[in-house]
Amino acid sequence: MWLANLEETIGVCRQALAEEDLAAVGRLLQSAGVTDEEVASLVERMANRGFGVSGWNRLAGVCEQGGIEEQSWRLQRYVLLRVGVERLARISNLPVAEEVKQRFCGHLQFIARPDPGNPAIMNPRSQGFQVLCAYVLQERFPAGQIDWVISGFPRSWFLKLPLRDLPRFIYGVYVRAGGRKPYFEPHTPTRRELPILTEEDERRGMWMLATSMALQPDVRAYLGCSWMLDPQLARVSPQLAWLARWMEECRRFGALSTILGPAPPNSGYLVGDRRRRALYESGQWKPMNGLLFWPRKDLLRWLKEQGG
Repeated sequence: MWLANLEETIGVCRQALAEEDLAAVGRLLQSAGVTDEEVASLVERMANRGFGVSGWNRLAGVCEQGGIEEQSWRLQRYVLLRVGVERLARISNLPVAEEVKQRFCGHLQFIARPDPGNPAIMNPRSQGFQVLCAYVLQERFPAGQIDWVISGFPRSWFLKLPLRDLPRFIYGVYVRAGGRKPYFEPHTPTRRELPILTEEDERRGMWMLATSMALQPDVRAYLGCSWMLDPQLARVSPQLAWLARWMEECRRFGALSTILGPAPPNSGYLVGDRRRRALYESGQWKPMNGLLFWPRKDLLRWLKEQGG
């Protein structure tokens, strides 16, 4: 079934590139000597480092001189589709759950036919656009309420761990997991079905992640670090109290958890909840980054219990 969706997605993307709106962008870039390799390199660098890379302003200037403004999304959609359509066929061989492959197709179809009600995600200076670059490169894996990337356990984190937790994390990383990388590291998507986080969707996303891990024998563990894993969160945001129950279930299946210091100011803990903001501004809540480490064999044991 998903193969039919893949073929449809390739067709939709190619059709969008052939339409005059985007074809005009391609002609302008070609006339300025911008090669497909340069476009692909730019998308790769933006996926890894965000907007702070050279190259985008040159492309935007070429389009501006040709009467195509950056705010029209045409350049953004062109570079994403030009790179993404060339990589779409590779999805067939990705060792991930089939639902993840379906979601890759959904993101590409969004780029081909974007929702005008969500303009911020096409801003090349936004994190959302950086995420879109990672999707088209198949370097960020969509699983509904969560995405994940390939990462590892930074050595510097051992220095941030509470001393009481240091021995068990050293043992967990080097013995139970067998090394510091590669791990699956989750992130909250910029595009998801619901504006709020739910326990049901978290479980579904974790099922997709664990199913994909089972298909990749080299992946050693799951590693999450976020203010949403702060043990205080149930008090601060009662609607997210289910996260504490979920972490308890993870620990029953061998996961380790602790605190890894204060949450960075730009990590989003003030977004979307007036109560949380009020508690922060009054000094009644100091957001902390919680850490959840789940070795492969234990996570796959959880997956088996779910019928996976």
